Amino acid sequence: WNVYGRQRGHFIIPMQRMLSLAVCSHSNTSVLRRPLHTTLGLSALTNYELIRSSMLLHLCASSVLVQAASRLLQAATDVPRVIGLPALLAARHTVFTQFAAGEDVHAVCHTAVRLGECGVRCIVDHSTEEATHVEARRKNLYSKLELLSMLARELPDSCAFVPIKPTALVSPLLLERLTASMSTSASDPLDDAMRSLDEKEQAELRSDIGGLRQLCAHARAIGIPLLIDAEQTHRQPAIRLLSRELAAEFNSLSAGTPILYYTQQAYLLGAKAALRAELVLARQKEYTFAVKLVRGAYRAAESVNNPSTLQPSKADTDREYDGCVDLLVRELAESEQSVGRPCASVAVLLATHNRASIEHACKLMQTFGLATAHSRVHFAQILGMADDLTLTLGVSGFNSLKLVPFGAFEDVLPWLLRRLEENQDALGAAAEERPLLRGEIRRRLSANFSTAV
Repeated sequence: WNVYGRQRGHFIIPMQRMLSLAVCSHSNTSVLRRPLHTTLGLSALTNYELIRSSMLLHLCASSVLVQAASRLLQAATDVPRVIGLPALLAARHTVFTQFAAGEDVHAVCHTAVRLGECGVRCIVDHSTEEATHVEARRKNLYSKLELLSMLARELPDSCAFVPIKPTALVSPLLLERLTASMSTSASDPLDDAMRSLDEKEQAELRSDIGGLRQLCAHARAIGIPLLIDAEQTHRQPAIRLLSRELAAEFNSLSAGTPILYYTQQAYLLGAKAALRAELVLARQKEYTFAVKLVRGAYRAAESVNNPSTLQPSKADTDREYDGCVDLLVRELAESEQSVGRPCASVAVLLATHNRASIEHACKLMQTFGLATAHSRVHFAQILGMADDLTLTLGVSGFNSLKLVPFGAFEDVLPWLLRRLEENQDALGAAAEERPLLRGEIRRRLSANFSTAV
């Protein structure tokens, strides 16, 4: 029976018992390679969701189809509604339902309950876009504050994190100006970098930073940490400075749980070296370096604007990502084991759809004796992508998360289209997921046929 269906209460207990047996009998096998675990994870999807996921992931494996669909939907939003209606209706019932929870918080709650049956929590994202005007940024701030309060009321146990887009809250132009003025030093103090701005610009930037500080304070008060998203390289160094400034205040060792997670992109050259520098600064200033590790979302744009900053190939990016995982997991383990050298306090969220990288991280945790459900290690994937990974990690006891976007279809569609294009490598690499989905469909059909007979 489906974990999300009418027999949910009768299914979850035997599932947990089966899981305990699986853990005992396969202790030396990667959890992602245990058939029972994968079956238990996929059992959380309805028949319709399995078929829809299998079909969409098959279609999305083609970059030509994804790009063509993106252009078609973009054109549909630019023409009179009657003309574009068929394409938009198709997107609402396929792409939107696959990768978004729905249009309101009630839909998010429904999704959270379903994911929770498999031990998966949510990163809830009500997407906001880049804002160049002060009034728009203030509106975005109040909207995010209201969202945090609502999630604390409606999803106190299910919402693990909330993402924030820096350029929706801080002037994009000033971030670019600040980045351009910075030296190559890994530790440019924010005040020094701001001297390149005139008085009016400094006042505007300080006001925006004040908004971020207000958001962090509210997040700390209600206990929902924030994930500050990465931007392109002509803005990211300034965001790094802001993140350090806020982390020193809200991730202090005395505060306990870190509130602000910085994002490191592994497709950039020197990603591992950059993490080492951040660990040194965090140790010196006595705060927890909390980081979301991603491969990166802007490769297409960066390959045109700043190709010299990128890893030469996907294979190089994969090696860099796994090297960053090595560094962070080792630092976390050694910081708890008194190894005789100074170590930084670390928290890491591994946001990846790459099965090999997740298996690598799980093995490292086992090697260093870190608990499966260690409070400082999380794994995350986007809703509708790599569901077998997320659900399998969840039923196996890891801190497993789904990025759950929601909002009005017209507002979320541009975000979804960007994510589809940005994650084309992950969609194209779903070769291992698609057979699992098809296998689960065949298993259910066979079980239904046997029952009927």
